[in-house]
Amino acid sequence: MKKSLSILMLIVLTISSLTGCWDLKDIDQRAIILAIGIDYADVARPNNFEQRNMIKLTAQLAIPQKLGGGAGQQLPMGEETVWNITAVGRNVAMALMHLKERLQHRIFLGHIRVLVINEEVARDGLNVHLNYFRNNPEFRRLSYLLISEKPAERVLNTFPKTAPIQALYLMNMIESELNSGTMADIPFIEFIIRLVNKGIDPVAVLIDCTENNLKNSGLAVFRGEKMVGKLNIEETWNYIQIAEKRIGGLEVVRDVEDELGRVIVEFSGLQSKMRPILLDNGRFRFMVDLLVEGKSIYQETQTDYENSILFRQLEERVSKEFIKEIERLFYLVQHKYQADIFGFGEMVRAYKPEEWEKIESWHKKFIEADLNLSCRARIRRIGMSTFKQK
Repeated sequence: MKKSLSILMLIVLTISSLTGCWDLKDIDQRAIILAIGIDYADVARPNNFEQRNMIKLTAQLAIPQKLGGGAGQQLPMGEETVWNITAVGRNVAMALMHLKERLQHRIFLGHIRVLVINEEVARDGLNVHLNYFRNNPEFRRLSYLLISEKPAERVLNTFPKTAPIQALYLMNMIESELNSGTMADIPFIEFIIRLVNKGIDPVAVLIDCTENNLKNSGLAVFRGEKMVGKLNIEETWNYIQIAEKRIGGLEVVRDVEDELGRVIVEFSGLQSKMRPILLDNGRFRFMVDLLVEGKSIYQETQTDYENSILFRQLEERVSKEFIKEIERLFYLVQHKYQADIFGFGEMVRAYKPEEWEKIESWHKKFIEADLNLSCRARIRRIGMSTFKQK
């Protein structure tokens, strides 16, 4: 009896190991989407009593037969490797359903690299549009959400001459700028986490396009789910340095001896300490201490910075200029956008949990908060040659 039972169990285990490919679908039988763009549709919906905007969804589909080339064959580029197709619907789910009706194969979202949303849509709120992607297990949480200043369809129809696949070109551009510290690292999952936390507001990368080029143009600032403003490239660098504690970008200061001249310092390292203090009047003050390191990469004047006195004065100028830029950025997001994109609220929750539980609206508390910023700059190199006085 025991022997028969053992044989039966062995047969069951053997059969179960042979079922791994029961749901196999050939790559040619899937509609593989690499990027999605969302705009408002310029169409009227019959009996639209709710006055709800219809959305136009642009899907960039890979053409598998075009992605590989034989020996000695030139690889296809740009429009030859992908197919951009649009569909209109009440929401993302309905638009994808209408898109599926026009395709022969099942839609597969597992290879999406970027989700591009038009600025007009973002200013009205993103929760209703992101809900589908949040609930779909196929969608890549590490893909990137981009806000486009021009229509998202136009962004996906812009093919740089060096891009074999446009969506991958966008992803490579993001990875390159992340490595250089000039773009905020906000993947889709990080945006969603910020969306549900009341102690920090989301940001997203701003993208712009010309006839045949795509470029990073800064950051979109959100208060809750709605976009409320923008940061330019220089402000984005400052945001990265404070919020993400990563270094990137350049600092341009006036020359110590010649006010008309400029010295450019490239940052290479940053250390920061941040802590919240509760004042007697019930307001918060954020203490931020920074230590930045960099090197001088350009000098317009003939000032001799091998002179220790002039060298220290240059470091002081870099420190003061850096403080002014951070304070200007803090004032902008605090008073104009009223959005805590730095995560100071999360800092309060971590350091002062009892006070955090008493706060009903963090945005109101954030508007009343103060920033106490100190910075010390160290310039490690001034170049291989200097202008010595003779």
